Amino acid sequence: MTNDAIITEGLTHSNLDESQKAFCSSSSQALRLLAPAGSGKTYSLLWRCLNLSEAAGKQNLRFLIFTFTLTAKDELRDRVKNDPVFAKLQPYISFTTLNSWGFRLLKNKKHNLRLCVNSQEKYFCMNNLLQPVWSTYPTISSVLTSSKTSVRASKLLMDLLDKLKGLGFRHDVHTDIDKFTAHVDWLKDSGMKPHILAIFKSLQDIEIIQADFTTQGAITEVFVNFFPFWIESCQRMYDSSMITLEDQKYWSLIELGKELDEAKYTTGKNRFHHVMVDEFQDINTLDLNLLKNIADLNKSQLTIIGDDDQAIYEWRGATTQFILEPDKHINSGYGTCTLEVNYRSPKNIVEYSQRLIKHNKNRVDKDIRAHSDSSADISALFMPTLSASVEYVLSTVKEVLANTKARNIAIIGRKRSQIIPYQIIFASEDIPFYAAEDLQVFLSGAFNELKGMLAIKARADTPFIGVDVIEDFLKLCDKVKRYPLKKTDRGELKNFLVKKQPKKLLDALQALYNYQGHLKGDNKGGKMSETFYEAIRPLLVSETVAESLEVISTNFDGLQKDYGKSLEDVFYADPPFIYLSEYAERYGNDYVGFYNDIEKAVSTLVRLPSELEESAQADESWKAPVHLMTALRAKGKEYDVVIILDANEGIWPNMLAETADQLEAERRVFYVAFTRAKQRLVLLVNDSMLGESAAPSPYLAEMGLNIESFSNT
Repeated sequence: MTNDAIITEGLTHSNLDESQKAFCSSSSQALRLLAPAGSGKTYSLLWRCLNLSEAAGKQNLRFLIFTFTLTAKDELRDRVKNDPVFAKLQPYISFTTLNSWGFRLLKNKKHNLRLCVNSQEKYFCMNNLLQPVWSTYPTISSVLTSSKTSVRASKLLMDLLDKLKGLGFRHDVHTDIDKFTAHVDWLKDSGMKPHILAIFKSLQDIEIIQADFTTQGAITEVFVNFFPFWIESCQRMYDSSMITLEDQKYWSLIELGKELDEAKYTTGKNRFHHVMVDEFQDINTLDLNLLKNIADLNKSQLTIIGDDDQAIYEWRGATTQFILEPDKHINSGYGTCTLEVNYRSPKNIVEYSQRLIKHNKNRVDKDIRAHSDSSADISALFMPTLSASVEYVLSTVKEVLANTKARNIAIIGRKRSQIIPYQIIFASEDIPFYAAEDLQVFLSGAFNELKGMLAIKARADTPFIGVDVIEDFLKLCDKVKRYPLKKTDRGELKNFLVKKQPKKLLDALQALYNYQGHLKGDNKGGKMSETFYEAIRPLLVSETVAESLEVISTNFDGLQKDYGKSLEDVFYADPPFIYLSEYAERYGNDYVGFYNDIEKAVSTLVRLPSELEESAQADESWKAPVHLMTALRAKGKEYDVVIILDANEGIWPNMLAETADQLEAERRVFYVAFTRAKQRLVLLVNDSMLGESAAPSPYLAEMGLNIESFSNT
């Protein structure tokens, strides 16, 4: 940083660059700070607080700063506590997250407040506490009482309760179809149409609505068939002192709304004169509404800090609209400051990434430069196949682990399916690695079901004594669609097959082709039977492990439903085992060998802390030198060496990204992945993928990066 100092209203700013000084000394109360990664926003934010405090003289201003994570909160708090420059702020500044703030508020209003967080608690809540509610709604009751759908439907419906809250729906406001429809339209206009479609699609999948989820008729059906249940469930949970993480904000919003209606403003020593929000690009509609209420109660303005170029949390209902148009979504009169120096990244990383992100239209243009003159080692390599990429990554990881100059390495994919082969090969090579628990596909129910389906395939032509062919076949049918067959459909199909007495799975499949009984509906003309036939037949006639995996991954939607949490699944279905299929080519038709090797890999995986364990334990596992992640998990992190997997068109950007907004969102995700490297960055470009020729990602051309042919000599 610069060594100069200036005096602004009696306060000395040392070691601040000109853009930081402009923010610290701005007289605007409604202020937006655009702070790219590595630009010193934490330092600048505290200097602004100090400057405002000094300018106020004898009046002791109080500051409330919201961070997006607990880690960011602790970083700011420790900076104030340990840096003598900011020590005078300590009595007057509070750091918190919206969830923590909301929980404290609700604890003062509700006795014996209980948080419903893990899957077991959510299942208990839906099937016990909320049972008197859903039992009065026949359509919902049918999916929650079916042995085939109850577990999945319970989780889905609990998730939907929170998703609607995050999108700004109110059980006490949107009580008629006109208000409900108006809010849906507002969400669509604000860039959140994919979330609405995802919710409607989920309700269609479990047959709570019948209309095409993309049509106007779906809005009416959701309001009639689901929304009354949602309204009652919201109120019953709160009346019972049971809340989710999203409820911490939802009910705080409602409680603060009551205080605003009664003009009960915060005054005296409890008032915060300035409310500041970090990572503002990541907030959802519920967050925004709560923050506005907090500011209004304190008769203050919101200072918003973030980077629209790093807005990659659309999966949680965030939208770039809020940070791009604060005058529209908060209050009019917002001023803007932009931090212009990147103190973290090498010069060429900054230059290439700026060329890339400037191709986005829906952003604030910035002139960002690097403080450092050093350059990272950047290379884009053509790899002949995915298998060659796996071998290259393995050798590079071993090289990094043997090199004391590089302490860690991150392997970053766009989707979770890309990192599965690396989990297997690292485990088999006894290389410790870290992957967030919901990225550990081997710990998911979907992986156990995959193994079961491979076992069924392995015995398809030669049934073992004691194996029920019909039951094996019905298990495959249960996985064709996102949810298993209903009890009545399954029973009717089973009775039909029993009469046909199939000896092999192919016999059962042929019988299914002529079946016209109920199957996911009335199966008029055997149309659904034909759909199931076309999904299952390629598996039964596949000749290798690789072929079987490819078919299972692409034809059986039921596995994707159990594929753990997936941030990107909000927008794009991610075939879970598609990349594993190419890795499995080396096994030919040796299903037993593949199965045993996978079991060995699972047994040697790095143990991960559960979601209930202390964060200190979680931090220990994070210290592993090798990290596997999706780009969405890379934000806020940095590594000595970064390898970006499959820098190909169709992956970066995702092939399902079609609209201008989706394509810009994809470019932001790549931008975040690209800017994580400190010393070395490798982009692997596959010449072919899954047996087909593949083109490089257009992002490489946008940055002006040349691609080299890889040579292992």
